[in-house]
Amino acid sequence: MMLMLLPPRYVHPLRTAALLFTSLMFAAGCGSTAPTAEATGEAAGAPGTVEVSYTVISDSIPQDASMEELVAPYRADMQAEVERVIAYAPEELSEGRPEGPLGNVAADAMLYHARRLADGPVHMALTNNGGLRVPLGPGDITVSKVYELMPFENRMVVLTLSGTEVVTLAEQLIARYGGEPIAGFSFAFDPETGAVANIRVNDAPLDRSADYRLVTSDYLADGGGAPVLEGKPREELPMLLREAFIAYFESMGTLTAEIEGRITPME
Repeated sequence: MMLMLLPPRYVHPLRTAALLFTSLMFAAGCGSTAPTAEATGEAAGAPGTVEVSYTVISDSIPQDASMEELVAPYRADMQAEVERVIAYAPEELSEGRPEGPLGNVAADAMLYHARRLADGPVHMALTNNGGLRVPLGPGDITVSKVYELMPFENRMVVLTLSGTEVVTLAEQLIARYGGEPIAGFSFAFDPETGAVANIRVNDAPLDRSADYRLVTSDYLADGGGAPVLEGKPREELPMLLREAFIAYFESMGTLTAEIEGRITPME
């Protein structure tokens, strides 16, 4: 078996260690729980007798000393990496609707890195509360905590929307979800009708005739979010959401976020 490692421009050390560890385990021929079958009787496709055998792997098999010696350094590196403290949160950051501090810092992280990795300007960011699985803080934030926060291998992608489509996006975020984490733009909405107003991008009024670039996750762009995002040409960025969070949180040091009025109900 040949294992190919094709790292993007940004590869987190934990991903590299995990890939190395996995490749070593495969190379060692650890065995398989998959059945093997041999058919007897009539021609293929006809009723017959199938004998199935299994190779059972369990913790009752003694450790191989040479294999343990081989993987021990990688296991130690992985353990040290997941336990590494990258930031401190004085208060708990949790999700909220229409806006929450956890979503704000997550969307900020996406926008920050997208503006440095994309081939063109990036104006806005969008993620989803459903993808942020745990609150952060209070206390130390470790790499393993970010893996709990974002356990999925979602990548960041950049989509181009017209000004009119940005209006549709805002309407769908309210109608379908009651609000989702955003950065780089803001809007107000009517709680009774769901109508949106006062959309601003980078603190300037929305121009319906202009195009805007939005960084989001491949999950949302592939149909897991607002329908207006589906089928758009995309620029895929060489960074997982999780990697963006780790790097951004580490650069902040102290992790804080506030409700800033990114999505506000009209009075």
